[in-house]
Amino acid sequence: MRSSHSGASRILVAAYGILALAALGRSIFQIITKFDQAPLAYVLSAVAALVYVVITVTLVVRTRAARVVTWVALVFELIGVLGVGTLSLVDPALFPHDTVWSLYGRGYVFIPLILPILGLWWMSRQGRSGGLVARASVITVGKFDGLHLGHMKLINDVVTIARDENLHSVVITFDRHPAEVVNPEGAPALLAHAAARNAALAAAGIDRVQELAFDENLSNLSPQEFVDQVLVSDLDARVIVVGTDFRFGHNAAGTVDTLRELGAQRGIRVVVADDVLIDGRRVSSSWVREALEAGDVPLATRLLGHTPRVIGEVVHGLKRGRELGFPTANLGRDARGFIPADGVYACWVHVDGTRYPASVSIGLNPTFNDVTHRSVEAFLIDVTLDLYGKVVEIEFLQRLRGMIAFPGIEPLIAQMNDDVAQCREILKAT
Repeated sequence: MRSSHSGASRILVAAYGILALAALGRSIFQIITKFDQAPLAYVLSAVAALVYVVITVTLVVRTRAARVVTWVALVFELIGVLGVGTLSLVDPALFPHDTVWSLYGRGYVFIPLILPILGLWWMSRQGRSGGLVARASVITVGKFDGLHLGHMKLINDVVTIARDENLHSVVITFDRHPAEVVNPEGAPALLAHAAARNAALAAAGIDRVQELAFDENLSNLSPQEFVDQVLVSDLDARVIVVGTDFRFGHNAAGTVDTLRELGAQRGIRVVVADDVLIDGRRVSSSWVREALEAGDVPLATRLLGHTPRVIGEVVHGLKRGRELGFPTANLGRDARGFIPADGVYACWVHVDGTRYPASVSIGLNPTFNDVTHRSVEAFLIDVTLDLYGKVVEIEFLQRLRGMIAFPGIEPLIAQMNDDVAQCREILKAT
């Protein structure tokens, strides 16, 4: 979730904004109408008002430079309140008229004394808790669905820069594909589940994975707002690494050139990673989906840099396989990961830290024509396990054949025996 303008931050911004308007309006009126009566008091009130304006603005902007200014302004404000408040008690004659900070802000219900203390506490707390990363960061942003070779090029660049420049490596990602919000009908099926992605990012050396809720508010941010609120805020970004096709902001209006321009204004270096090409074509998540939709597991594996996988809970099915002598573990309809084309596959099934060889069938069971949705059924080879209710991960290695309707039970069983024999040999070789 975005934290830059939530909770205590919003309260502080609102409080300082209200105080800035009240103090500024009052001081301007006093200076214009009766400055000669108490020049010191009215000047100090104007100074206090300007400090409140500065703090309000820097709390909203939240760039690295703005955070430094916020710290300085808060300390100045606290010293001013304590100093003027003490002087107004010790020598009231110096202040024939009240200032904002007189008597520690008594005229404003002591809010001028309380606010800088709260502000300094909040700033220090953010630094400790991670809202403001103590170390400056190199970041990249994207869904990183499947973590294919192109994604890993970005990740490796981030990790390398972080190591070389003593920066914190950060990946900003999303809880869903952005298309699910901006174009629901055209949203692609995801290649992998978030837990696997985050584990792989950590294994690659990423220090922090920040997952944002991609909602309508986030999708409506302008490119500048996206940079300030997502890429810069709370991360102390020094370097941003993106791909050549990086787009951001409302209606994807921001380009790499836009990011360079905004980054230059904020003291942030933009690094554009080279595309990863295979056979002259740029590696992308859409190409991986094409390969899996065609059942081309070797190509998908080549693009991903790892085997494609699907994870899900084993549920009860029609028990047709058990009747045929091939009891299967059926994944529920909420399985996560991209299910490849219908057919039979040689796979590893991972459960409870152990992997088992399996023949996996995907499709509608056309021989019996009694399945209403695509099913994923795994027959474990040479082992019998009760997997009902367990979460298993299926790792696809090779497609044996497509899904076909057989003229009867005997031809089907003969083919299933042949499938198992082929899977056994393929998996033995790997």
